[in-house]
Parts: sequence; C-alpha cells; structure tokens
Amino acid sequence: MLKKIQTKRFFESPDGDNYYFGYFDTPQVSMDDSKILGIKCNSIDRVPDPEKGDIADVGYFDLKNNNNFIKIGTTRSFNWQQGCMLQFCGPDYNEKIIYNDFDGKKYVSKIYDIVKEETSIISEPIYAMFPCGTRALTIDFSRHFWCRRGYSYGNIVDNHKNKDIVEGDGIWLIDLLKNQSTKVIGIEEMINEQHISSMQGSAHYLEHMTINDSGEEFIFLHRWKFEEGGIHSRLYLCDTKDYKYKIINDSGRMSHYCWKDNQNIIGYGGVENRINRLRKNKSLLRSFFRFFLPIYHFFIRDFSKISKKLTGDSYININVVNGGINKIAKDLISDDGHPSFLKGENIFFTDTYARSKHNQKPKLIAHDLDSKKSHMLDELGSIPELDETPVRCDLHPRVSKSGNIITIDTMDKGYRSIYAYKIKLKK
Repeated sequence: MLKKIQTKRFFESPDGDNYYFGYFDTPQVSMDDSKILGIKCNSIDRVPDPEKGDIADVGYFDLKNNNNFIKIGTTRSFNWQQGCMLQFCGPDYNEKIIYNDFDGKKYVSKIYDIVKEETSIISEPIYAMFPCGTRALTIDFSRHFWCRRGYSYGNIVDNHKNKDIVEGDGIWLIDLLKNQSTKVIGIEEMINEQHISSMQGSAHYLEHMTINDSGEEFIFLHRWKFEEGGIHSRLYLCDTKDYKYKIINDSGRMSHYCWKDNQNIIGYGGVENRINRLRKNKSLLRSFFRFFLPIYHFFIRDFSKISKKLTGDSYININVVNGGINKIAKDLISDDGHPSFLKGENIFFTDTYARSKHNQKPKLIAHDLDSKKSHMLDELGSIPELDETPVRCDLHPRVSKSGNIITIDTMDKGYRSIYAYKIKLKK
C-alpha cells in the first residue's frame, strides 16, 4: 500500500552558533522525544585540531524547557563525520549519555547520568553501543588517524602506527560496568580470511561496526587501500556469542548501511561484476588498472547511472541468514547516501551529498520499499566552498527510537545547524 510520508520541521538549533551531532542511524533523540543531543563548536572550516585548542561543548536541547541547550561536558576528541560518538544509552535511551574524549594521555569515553548529574569515565573510547547499554565495541583510534583522518581524532599522533599493517590491531569489546576491554577480532585474521592478491602492499584497517537490535550480531568493514589507488571494502557479519564471522559482501564496494531488522541490512554498495572482480587482482592493478583508473575514477565522479552500471553500485538489501543480495530503491541508484530505517514500517530515510560543482543540493529523502518510490522531504543549502572537502556537512539522517522524529545536520544557513522533523505517515 502506498504511504504518504509527511515531515514537518519543528526544531532548529539557535541561529548564529555552530551545532551538529555526527553520524547517521545513531540515537540522538531520547526515547521520550524530550531531548536532542548536540555538539557546540567554534571553527567549522578546518579539521578539528587539538593543537589549535579546538574543544567542543557536549549537551542536549531540552524540548520541554524552551529548547534550552544544557551543557553536560566538553570533548577534545571529535570530527565532522562522526562527532564524538555522542548518543543515548540503552535500554531506556533516556537517562544516560555517552561520548568520547581525551584525558591528556589516552582516549576515553564518558557516561553522563542525567538524573544523578554525574559523569563516570571509561578507560576506552567507544565506537558502537550495544542496545543493553552496558557493552560497546571499539577500534584503535590512534591507528585510525592514519587511515581515515575525517573519521578519527587528532589528539594522538603515533608514527609507529603509520604502516600498512599494525600488529595487534583489531576490534575490542568493552564491558562498561567492569571498565574492561577484550580483543575479539584481530586484523591479521581478517587478512588471512580468503586472502586475495590485492591485499599485498595495502594499508588495512577495520571500521563501521553496527550492532543489530537483538545485540546478537554486528556488521563491520575490513578495508584496504591499494598502493595503486582505490579501496576494497569487505563487509562481514559477526555473532556476539562466539565472535564467529563470515563475509556477506565481497564486491569491494560498500559504503553506508543500517539494520532493517535482525536478519536484513539496507546499504549502498556494489554487487559482484566483472570490473569488481578485476580489482581484486594485484597484477591487474599494477598494469591494466594503472592506466584504467583515471577513466574509472572519472565515471565514478560522474554520479550518473552509467557510472553505477560500471561499478555495480546501488542501494541493496542483504539477508544475513541466506546471504541473498537484492538491488532496491532503483530510483536512487546514482546517489550514495546514509540510510536509517523506520522500525515498524517498510521505509528508510536517506540523503544526498551537496555537490555545488554539479548544481546538486543536499536532499532529505524517504524511500517506501512497498511502493518502490522515493519522496524528497526537504532540500537544503550548503557552503559551496566546503562541499566535497573533509569539512563538508552531510545530512546524516537519524530516526528517533520512538519513530516520531528525524534529525539532520546541515549548513543550510551558512553555519552548522541541527534540524528536527516530525514524521507522519498516511495510508
């Protein structure tokens, strides 16, 4: 049945000040819809730099008290893509807030109790939270500095970790109650898993862990950067009992994804085709692809249906039980975005990038999987000179746990802002 999807903007962060949140598909709004988390920063035209004294305020907007911003602390560890991993903690998503910081020697995370107005410190930074609120997954952020600067922090610059493979790198499980961490996946075992020649001489790292609603499984990317140019992204599924894992997409092209339910993932990525298979071969990367890459990259930058035919990219649904991969949302094939699923409905929200050189404004979009139709909900402005740079502002749509609100980050007014919309569905 075709659903009429309506949104009404009801909240904007204060004019003139810079507020944002960070990544998509993360609990920014409390379960009771009374609080919206935010980060208040000063400079927005450079990558946050601790050496320049960049510190951001962390807090929430109290929607029941004139939308006042309540500061709960500060952070020295933040970036434009993922913020400081700020989010409400389960299982109630009302009383506790967690975020990352730097204590002068190492990265840590802090848990703020709204009721008690107390902060406790965890000796490791978090990357992904379990729905129970007492466990988290993390990576080595000081290693990540050398792999994804736009998704890392600059407080620690460890030159010993600036190499293709850092021995001992991996993914850790944090017990937030005991303040203890245990490594559950190692980078070496990922490289040995169905090893292919393009892994040789490449820089390897792990990221983008996302945990399902049951807390029983999570997905993550093993990525490696070719010395010849390009990145291979391999998507894994891992259980949280024995930490056994399997590859669920090895096309080499996988970007953003979210859990639709405990058995299905919606994301933007590629399916196996001849070009993707060729990219796995080291000798071809060194010979044929060295010549072909400039042409290949031209088509990728073209953002057209032709380029997506070449790369095999589109929105896809991955069934983690049977491994089936199906293309979906074909009317959005040329636009990579950041999906967040509306639980209880067959709808996901996503966005498009600001590309001023191509006269493309960032858009907030809803896609109805039943009708197979997309609906543009809002079109925003941006700061053209920052588009397609490390300091850009992606919308990163985030659906509230209640399913009533969607929030975005935007430079619509010429500075960083948070917008919130009420969601209404009519059948």
